[in-house]
Amino acid sequence: MQFRLEKRAEISRSMLYFTPVAAVLLTMIMGAIIFTILGFNGAVAVREIFLTPLTNSLKWQDLAVKSAPLIIIAVGLSIGFRANVWNIGAEGQYIAGGLAATGVALITHQMSGWWLLPLMGVAGILGGMAWVAVPAFLRVKLNVNEILTTLMLTYVAVQLLNFLVFGPWKSPTSFGQPQTVLFNNDQILPYIIPGTIVQAGAPIAIFIAIFAWVLMSKSIFGFQIRTVGTAPNAARYGGFSANQTIWFSLLIGGGLAGFAGMLEVAGPFNRMVPQFPTNYGFTAIIVAFLGRLHPVGVMVAGIVLAISFVGGEIAQTTIGLPNAAVGLFQALMLFLILAGDILVRYRIKRVGQKSEVSSS
Repeated sequence: MQFRLEKRAEISRSMLYFTPVAAVLLTMIMGAIIFTILGFNGAVAVREIFLTPLTNSLKWQDLAVKSAPLIIIAVGLSIGFRANVWNIGAEGQYIAGGLAATGVALITHQMSGWWLLPLMGVAGILGGMAWVAVPAFLRVKLNVNEILTTLMLTYVAVQLLNFLVFGPWKSPTSFGQPQTVLFNNDQILPYIIPGTIVQAGAPIAIFIAIFAWVLMSKSIFGFQIRTVGTAPNAARYGGFSANQTIWFSLLIGGGLAGFAGMLEVAGPFNRMVPQFPTNYGFTAIIVAFLGRLHPVGVMVAGIVLAISFVGGEIAQTTIGLPNAAVGLFQALMLFLILAGDILVRYRIKRVGQKSEVSSS
């Protein structure tokens, strides 16, 4: 007796949107079981990670801060994923954008003016684009898999960051700590709500998601991305260039990841430090799939993953849950989303020995 996957003739739209919800619920249940086995109170762990950030109003501002970079990066990744271009190294592009923005901040540190932040933003976008341009070139010219090249360049970005903050960019007044000087007031994002830690990155993330939704649903560019991803033969017949789509998809994803890096270095960090890589680029992959590669869904998914970040910090202090717990929940969530997609798009069919003989 054998089994095989058979593609369904029709896919229920309701099931497509129910799958992410089911994945989150199953993650909570499986996470509770796993941590109970490990000796923790599993039910309390799930409550602290997924519910406390929502019920504690003091943590809402943390959710806004954490969700903004996730949404921005995931929006860029989802555009590429819809074109079947798999940028897995957004973390490296996020770091490259932060470094480019920091370079501009250090050069203009003695200057002032409203133009400093926009200049840093442009530098962040160009930094992320430059970092992803190498995988794009290798994919288009040599057909090198972009999954490998984007991922490997992430570790190069980390090493470059460490070299700079431990070396030429190290602040002479940091008492030996590897970090740059603090940015001046004109190089730091403004706070949009007085008395909170919510900076301009949060509304910018919402604007980017809405703009991407309009772009993908109402423009020829969005139609090109969707067509190349779902029907490459029809795209070629329609005159859409696959290589051009690869370039656009990767540059948009890298540019938005770099811009998120700029918002972080000019926002919560206010300087460049070795702790700048926070796995936002990798977590944004989960956000993109949880949001069904739709900008509006990405906004919701970004908040869900931000809840896991903030809740993980709460659980560390309240019940002593290890820091790796958040990664475990996120990995479970991604696995369940992908598994659910397979079951929605395919059905398991039993293949008997007799049918195999007769068909042969």
